[in-house]
Amino acid sequence: MARYSDGEAEAFSELFRRYEHSAYGFFLKRTGSPERAQDLYQELFLRLHRARDRYDASRPFAPWLFSIARRLLVDDARRAHRHHEVSMEGREVREKGSNSEARLGDFEVLGRALESLSDEERYIVLSSKLDGSGYPEIAAQLGKSAGAVRKAASRALQRLRAAALCADSLPSASR
Repeated sequence: MARYSDGEAEAFSELFRRYEHSAYGFFLKRTGSPERAQDLYQELFLRLHRARDRYDASRPFAPWLFSIARRLLVDDARRAHRHHEVSMEGREVREKGSNSEARLGDFEVLGRALESLSDEERYIVLSSKLDGSGYPEIAAQLGKSAGAVRKAASRALQRLRAAALCADSLPSASR
């Protein structure tokens, strides 16, 4: 890397050859998607190229490379999380009665309750409960442990239940 940062173009080819398999494997293991891993792996080497003038030759290269890879994975998960939308069409809400005002009220309560969650909590709940994704899969997408995702889901669901109980205690006209 020191040679590449000094302007030797062939050094980049050598770095790429040495680290392409481990970088791709790093992303594949964490995303579970060959296409996503390929995109991230290409972005990693682009970022490496852009950061070549900031490389400190007195430090080992591999940890520096994989710290860029971890930040890239986090950025990608955040970007995916911000753009993740779940359609409420076709989803059934537990009916308290057959009238449409009650059902509309349920959707409004659900929407407000979901908005009270952080972006990450909302993503975890919607992915696990509506999309059927498992906690290990969600954890890989967010770069977290399955246990951390499970705990975040549990806390978020508790807050959603509390919000639903509060809404149930309100008179229907105030919803």
